[in-house]
Amino acid sequence: MGVNQKAIADFLGIDRTTVTKILNRDPRYSASEETREKVFRAAEILGYDFTTIRRPFKREYGRAEVNSPCELTVTLEDGTSFDSGSATIRNLSVGGALLSNLRLGKGVLPLQNFTLLIKFLDIPELAGLVGECEVVRLAGSTETGEPELGVRFINATHRDRRRIQEYVDRRIRIGQAERAAQE
Repeated sequence: MGVNQKAIADFLGIDRTTVTKILNRDPRYSASEETREKVFRAAEILGYDFTTIRRPFKREYGRAEVNSPCELTVTLEDGTSFDSGSATIRNLSVGGALLSNLRLGKGVLPLQNFTLLIKFLDIPELAGLVGECEVVRLAGSTETGEPELGVRFINATHRDRRRIQEYVDRRIRIGQAERAAQE
């Protein structure tokens, strides 16, 4: 029999409902980031079956394919610049982006905490906007085998989020109209 949420709770010495709410990503439940990390780490170590989660990594926002170049700056926790280069924003949402074709001078990401600054280049509606991001997923592209970074926008102003949302919504409508025209 597989590991259940009670076994994770017992392993960590915390309440089972805490584990359940964290694993199910209950939006109404507030737990520290440290507790969330401990629960997910313990679940992984114990061999928990993540397919039983009610809300498995559900996207919060619609996204649009944009395939637009951007400038990248890798910034360390103390504010110093670690590296810079370019990438392609494959898709974009108000919550984040998927970056491919990463080209950094050092060719590596730091092992310590860092953020990425993304400057949009070919999107007039987002001109001047610089998105601060944290990496939430690192994967290989199925097309090229090169790494791709899933990033989440952090510290974005309401105005910046609104600009991104308006752009994404417009791109989605254009894509839907193009698909309907082809049918």
